[in-house]
Amino acid sequence: MIPGGAQGVPPLAGASRIRRLAAMIYEGLVVTAILLIASFPFAGASTARLEGLTRHLFQVYLFLVLGLYFVWCWRRGGQTLPMKAWKLRIVDRRGLPLATSRAALRYALAALALGPSAVAAIVLVQHPRTPAAWLALVPGVATILWSVVDRDRQFLHDRLAGTRIVPADPPARETASAAPPTTSSPPPRAGRAR
Repeated sequence: MIPGGAQGVPPLAGASRIRRLAAMIYEGLVVTAILLIASFPFAGASTARLEGLTRHLFQVYLFLVLGLYFVWCWRRGGQTLPMKAWKLRIVDRRGLPLATSRAALRYALAALALGPSAVAAIVLVQHPRTPAAWLALVPGVATILWSVVDRDRQFLHDRLAGTRIVPADPPARETASAAPPTTSSPPPRAGRAR
């Protein structure tokens, strides 16, 4: 198999692991803000603690809100706000923008791996001796550590979803060679003789 994903398609250089991890940390802040704002309608409508069916509906609602955010951003320009800040974009194996189904698949796989791990990390700050929280860290750590052994340095959820995170800014030499030729040259500067 060609690393680019298809016959005749040049391989895309993947973004560095450090940039992807930094974007994930930033993304955590954005996700926290989205979840906080999205929870206001539930908090206002509920007069008691969220328990039973109401709690499950609330969790599904938040999962869908985050799904809409990620799928919309990835379909719209291949970037979330943190991905823009770290100059990253997401593409499919061929380097094309994601289809809605592929973006939704990537969201579901990443949520399954990273969601429980994020919650576990929060719990472990307060209760470091909670065995279930330590166990919940495993999927997130595994998807990140997968990038150490993956031939393209992809996280596991990207490998399974058929997506890649690549630098959003092309290398300087490609930009210069891809620039259209100019039809006129700038005027010479006065007072300088060569």
